[in-house]
Amino acid sequence: MKVKYLKLKNWLLVSLSGLLGFNLSCVRVDEYGCPEANFNVKGKVTDPNGTPIPGIQVEMDSYGPRDTTDADGQYSVTSMSFPQTQTFNIAFSDIDSIENGLYNNDTVPVTFQGTEITGGDGHWYEGSATKTLNVTLQPKEE
Repeated sequence: MKVKYLKLKNWLLVSLSGLLGFNLSCVRVDEYGCPEANFNVKGKVTDPNGTPIPGIQVEMDSYGPRDTTDADGQYSVTSMSFPQTQTFNIAFSDIDSIENGLYNNDTVPVTFQGTEITGGDGHWYEGSATKTLNVTLQPKEE
């Protein structure tokens, strides 16, 4: 009986807070909103001989920002998220058919520690962190 009462009480509290517009996922007393930080991954994509590969799509998580490598194989992707330890999956996809050769796709996880974030404004913006990730893509076997 006591468990049913607690479940009902919790359900009522969550429902009431939702109706009143309270967001319980992020609580900060000094201002409205949630703290955020920029996480940037940049680098170069090359083939096994060290030759830069242009035209490779680089995506930060499956829903995140995208970039395409330039003529020098360089890319940069940035995502804004909660300022804590974060792991992003950086996906490299050969989307241009045979224009630059055929390469296998690859995904590499990149982890940022909360202590790597610097330069916040003292309010909701906690700052940014940058990592360099150079990747070698393997040619597709025909």
